[in-house]
Amino acid sequence: MNIERAQHIGHYGVIFTVIRFTVVPDNRHALANLCLLETKTAARQVRDQIRRLYEKMLARDLPCERAVAISHPLRRNQADRLNDQNVLIKQIISGAVKAPGIAISTVTAGFVGDRISGKLRRYHAGDIIIGLDASVRGGIGPQRSTLSMHVYSDES
Repeated sequence: MNIERAQHIGHYGVIFTVIRFTVVPDNRHALANLCLLETKTAARQVRDQIRRLYEKMLARDLPCERAVAISHPLRRNQADRLNDQNVLIKQIISGAVKAPGIAISTVTAGFVGDRISGKLRRYHAGDIIIGLDASVRGGIGPQRSTLSMHVYSDES
């Protein structure tokens, strides 16, 4: 398996190590031993997700192109900016639910806002963001699947 590593600077200056490789059925067992030092103590969990995503693609005998993006630990200001973005998302969605002039819609908007807050991730200094991508060309047509993970600073 030929592995390429590169770095990418994303939004808010978050630096990612991007690992690209192609998996064929003959070397899919190598996914269990993939070296992912950047994920720290979550390496086994990340390798398991990489394997599950490969199996989900049902690539059969076709090559599956993979990319794994692992952020450097977030700095305090980066985590704060990502959290501010979450607040904006919550305000937009709960504002859209709230119909003008209807008292019950204010209660509904509050409930929706609380539900959204519970689903959005909260970022902290030292957290690691991981993105997994898989794509297969051929067979029934091109397929693509992605998955994101969040490793909290107290877990790494």
